[in-house]
Amino acid sequence: MTLDVVQDILDVETHRKFDKMVNETCTVINLTETLDNLQRIFLLMAIIDSSEGHLDSRYNTTKAAAELIRTHPKLSDVLNTAWKDQSYRHVRNLAILQMPSAESYTQSDALTPAMKQELARSLGTTYRGGALDAFIEYLENNQRKFEQSKYYGKFCSIVQSSGTGKTRLMLELVKKDVLVLYMNLRPAQDKSGFPDRDPIPAMLLTEYYTTTEDYSTRCCAFFTAIFRTLRDTLSREVQNAAGDEQSAVRQWNKDMSTLGSTQRHKFFTQVKTIVDQPPPRSSGPEEMKEAYKEMIDAFPKLFNRKHDEDNTPKLVIAMDEGHPLHEVKNFRPSTILCRTISAYSQSVKASVWVVFGSTNSTVARFASPQPDFGSARVSVKELLVFPPFSQLGWDQFACRLKDIRATDVAKLSHIIAFGRPLWKSLKLVYECGGLDPIQEIQNLARHKLCGASTYDPGTTNQSLAVLGQRFALDIGFGHSEAIEHVESLVASHLRVCITVTEDRTWSFTTYPSEPYLSCVAANILHEKSEVRDETLKVLMKTVNNGMIDMGQSGELASRMLWLLAKDLLVRTYHSLDKFLDEKKGRRWEAELIDCQEVSVWDFFKFLFGSDFWTKAGQSATTAFKAAYVNFSHWVSMDFNIRGNVLDQLDIKQWTLRHWHRTSAVQCCHNQPSIDKVIPIYFKSPDLAGRDEDHVSQILICDKSQGQTGFADTLDKILRTNNSIAGENHQSPLPYIAILADMGLTQSGLHRIEFPKPSSTQPVYEQCLRIHACGMNSDTYRFLGGSRLGVLNETLQFLVKRQQVPMNSQPLVQSVQDRVEFGSSGTEQHMVWEKGGVIIPY
Repeated sequence: MTLDVVQDILDVETHRKFDKMVNETCTVINLTETLDNLQRIFLLMAIIDSSEGHLDSRYNTTKAAAELIRTHPKLSDVLNTAWKDQSYRHVRNLAILQMPSAESYTQSDALTPAMKQELARSLGTTYRGGALDAFIEYLENNQRKFEQSKYYGKFCSIVQSSGTGKTRLMLELVKKDVLVLYMNLRPAQDKSGFPDRDPIPAMLLTEYYTTTEDYSTRCCAFFTAIFRTLRDTLSREVQNAAGDEQSAVRQWNKDMSTLGSTQRHKFFTQVKTIVDQPPPRSSGPEEMKEAYKEMIDAFPKLFNRKHDEDNTPKLVIAMDEGHPLHEVKNFRPSTILCRTISAYSQSVKASVWVVFGSTNSTVARFASPQPDFGSARVSVKELLVFPPFSQLGWDQFACRLKDIRATDVAKLSHIIAFGRPLWKSLKLVYECGGLDPIQEIQNLARHKLCGASTYDPGTTNQSLAVLGQRFALDIGFGHSEAIEHVESLVASHLRVCITVTEDRTWSFTTYPSEPYLSCVAANILHEKSEVRDETLKVLMKTVNNGMIDMGQSGELASRMLWLLAKDLLVRTYHSLDKFLDEKKGRRWEAELIDCQEVSVWDFFKFLFGSDFWTKAGQSATTAFKAAYVNFSHWVSMDFNIRGNVLDQLDIKQWTLRHWHRTSAVQCCHNQPSIDKVIPIYFKSPDLAGRDEDHVSQILICDKSQGQTGFADTLDKILRTNNSIAGENHQSPLPYIAILADMGLTQSGLHRIEFPKPSSTQPVYEQCLRIHACGMNSDTYRFLGGSRLGVLNETLQFLVKRQQVPMNSQPLVQSVQDRVEFGSSGTEQHMVWEKGGVIIPY
């Protein structure tokens, strides 16, 4: 009976590469010309080892390979023929060796060899940003802390969302003459990722273990083999370099940081040979500590400190895609692995670190609930674990402000360079694969944001990702499911980790300004009105249960109102599925529709009604006829717009920079007078000079308490406020001040005011003032459009949830007032003596 084969999905060059790796392995284990049964087992294991995850690694053990050959006798003949021909292509195509998911795996799921080659090439391009120096500083600080405090072991983590440069950072350490041993532990069924899985270390650390004792023995054997192999291979390099350890390190790094190199394959093959030796030669903690000491002693110039304050890392063992180590079966492998690292860390003083990298926060457990030590990476109390490193940088490919005109900022080539480096770097990769990079990058961004190939608006995490990326959603710290959602959004939905508390109980995360991803999110949200409605229903649900923070004065409702109004206006110009507009340029010079300029004249007509400018008057109409907005997302501030700092930006450049990345601003809670800023750009031909001289602002103050008496607040919105532009600021360009009194029962625009022009002198700091009351279609006319019922419901819900209801029972309300001290300046909220009044009976 013949053995079934599957369609060959590998190209000729890949087969040649794998064949070469198999033959080199067989040379090491000395296979004879005629194979006996044991040698056939070794050959089969070598073929699987060298397949870089394409074949089922379950058969990469002596026992499993022997059983497979016994079950399929014809396999012996196939292996004999392959060994004679020195070609193993037919073996790789055997159905019995394919991954369990092979029936659903097609070529389109994987990166082609040309695409992988381009990705590998990109790893050698000039490194941008300061993340490398920051990571070195982090490791130096960890080394210092380890020697001064009770830390468990010399291991730490890099945790960040996809496409931010974790792998590149690990490999880039070689530029600092740090010895780097990189290995990728991604699951064998993950065919689409890069770099490829390193099958030997991945198999040894993540597969085929049953008990804690077995896995503990394997971990000791693994590190013993690593230290011995590293000592042997580096010693040969030192000998070749005439004793120059630094030159040897550089050559070793060059060979071992070249992904897919013969040297890497030989290194890990030797590691497996040592691990497979019968116990106790490589299996115990004492043997591991001895191997560690021998490695350190073999290279005194490398590992010895230059002085007492020398805490620079000397060797980093980088375990990328480390999340499989945290998959719990009978136990958590990472707990035992880190216990093993702790054992040798304490034995010899040397700056040798194991660094785990992943998008999944479980690799560091930085959001693990306390005191659940069992779910953390360390099961030993009273010992500390280093918090993860997350500062990988941002905007590495963004062009300089002066290099692009303000009227061109909507171009795809400009917008795609902001944010994580992934989007920009994939252009050449997809071109090498013969694919349309513009469409493929959009598909990938959509997939990564949703965490799935299709968007399901009923799935909470998907909806929070699509909305959170643009509307600055904040997850409430106290919610019972907050930690779970934080972990999921960082791991699977591109949310970015900013920092982590020292005890790793909470991570501070956000969606930073990333306008390309904002456009993808907008395209998803507005694909169909039903999709938008279902997404908004999820938002109401999560706000209602306290997971999403609404702000203090209706900030979330206001963000939703302004940006969704612009979204809907843009989609009156284009079809719902439109992503790029090629009227001004094609391909990379086309404009993203959600970043395009929209005239303030059209925007306010859409927002407030077609009669708005008639009400505003001819002076206002003339003043803003050349004004435009272009915001695609909100960014949140932690400080006032203007403060007493040395590097304070001028309000003009500050506004222009937000215009360039199409962002609107949610001010911090302490910002006087206003809550939001939307950049304006004037395209008037009468204006000359720099782009900075063409900008202005919409300043918005949010109110949602449903109380009257705030009308004078509108007059206090002044651009010359010291916390905004400063009292010395003067601009001939007008600005707009809006009091959004969303909580009032009355509706409409109660005030629209613009000063009349003066013929005697130029007018500076002119302001169009608008008092908008209520949250309904009487005020915001676009809400009266068809199929906007759920949007109306959502906005009104967000406003009402902001209001503390007045109690209909006067005595109950009086007692409630005592608890709300300071909420107003009236007696019921300020005279606390009333709380102790004795009521006569």
